[in-house]
Amino acid sequence: MDKEKFEKLIFKFHNKELSSEEKVEFESFLSSSDEARKIFHQWNLVYKASQALSINKEIPEIPFSLTEKKTINWRRWLANSAAIITIPLILGFTYLLIDKYKTGPVVYNEVAATNAKVVNISLPDGSKVSLYAGSTLKYPDRFSDEERLVILDGEGTFEVKSNPKNPFYVETTDGTRVKAYGTKFSVRDYDADNTIQVYLERGIVDFNSPRLNHPITMKPDTRLVFNKTDRKYTISNSTPNEYDAYEQGILLFNNKPLEEVVQKLNRVYGVDIVIQDESLKEYRFTATIKDESIYQIMNMLSLSTPQLEWKRQGQKIILTQKLKSKI
Repeated sequence: MDKEKFEKLIFKFHNKELSSEEKVEFESFLSSSDEARKIFHQWNLVYKASQALSINKEIPEIPFSLTEKKTINWRRWLANSAAIITIPLILGFTYLLIDKYKTGPVVYNEVAATNAKVVNISLPDGSKVSLYAGSTLKYPDRFSDEERLVILDGEGTFEVKSNPKNPFYVETTDGTRVKAYGTKFSVRDYDADNTIQVYLERGIVDFNSPRLNHPITMKPDTRLVFNKTDRKYTISNSTPNEYDAYEQGILLFNNKPLEEVVQKLNRVYGVDIVIQDESLKEYRFTATIKDESIYQIMNMLSLSTPQLEWKRQGQKIILTQKLKSKI
């Protein structure tokens, strides 16, 4: 983004001087990124503050006597003083405007990663989110002083800016909450899945579900898998390889059951793969996928699992077990 050019367009926007072409360019800049919207918001505050400080040019020359009996030209005094008072006052008014906005209604943003491997998001407090395929994230335009709450439907990695006085919460659609203060962790909770998974890379988080009687505290390099049906959970040692790869646009499957592999492929590639034989769901699959097409991946699956074959059926891809040849 050409920041200098964007700021010139913002200036023209406030002065209603944008041409038709510049208006299109301005709107393109504004919708391009969170950074662009933040720049516009900052300049908008300064503009409003400067408007509040605007002085009527028709102020008459008012003689004003001091104890020394000297007469002051009031208009000239204002003009000479403007350079000294304008900047501090604009900053002061900007602060007041920002403070005023803090008491206004909170606006929620919603970002969706539809058939995209990763969407990167910057939150108002400086925390970072990597949102994965088939997921949505809702977050406010500003956080409260009591908590920083975002709502996740799907899967994402969170790198939370430390603030011991203001905990950070990731809440999923079923009311499960992961609480952190300053850490890096990943949460996976799709409605279609029977489990909720949390991987903690560094720091400490608390996992709490409406289905539990008490929160579970996790330590670094561990993975929690919580079963939504029987309310049982396991915590095991783990490594960040899978999510590190995912953030770089790489799918890494390390001895994963075929059912989980298919769920991931459906979300990332926007396809409909159906496992027709239940016996295939527990077959394990190990692979690293970056630029392969979905059909290349299907061939990889059938080569690594001799009992499996696949075929296209309309808009679906059907996985079946090979029939045993008759002797």
